[in-house]
Amino acid sequence: MVAVFDVIIRLVLVVATSSLFGIVFLAYWRLKNSKMLLIAIGFGSFVAYALFTLPEILSQPIVFDENFHLFLHIIALTFILAGILKD
Repeated sequence: MVAVFDVIIRLVLVVATSSLFGIVFLAYWRLKNSKMLLIAIGFGSFVAYALFTLPEILSQPIVFDENFHLFLHIIALTFILAGILKD
């Protein structure tokens, strides 16, 4: 039962992150400015990372060590922060 609940939670979180990326990307597509592009790149990297680490999608999920995991999050958050702070 716990494994099924874990799969459902992970899939819901990936769908939520993907929909947020979709909204930001559509905003970039409409506005065509670099601020929205940076934010879309940040959320897109979160979505790509989530899809790569989902064992339900890939038969052999890609396993990252903790340092690389933190590095990917720092890169994504840096893009989002740069987009927010860009004038």
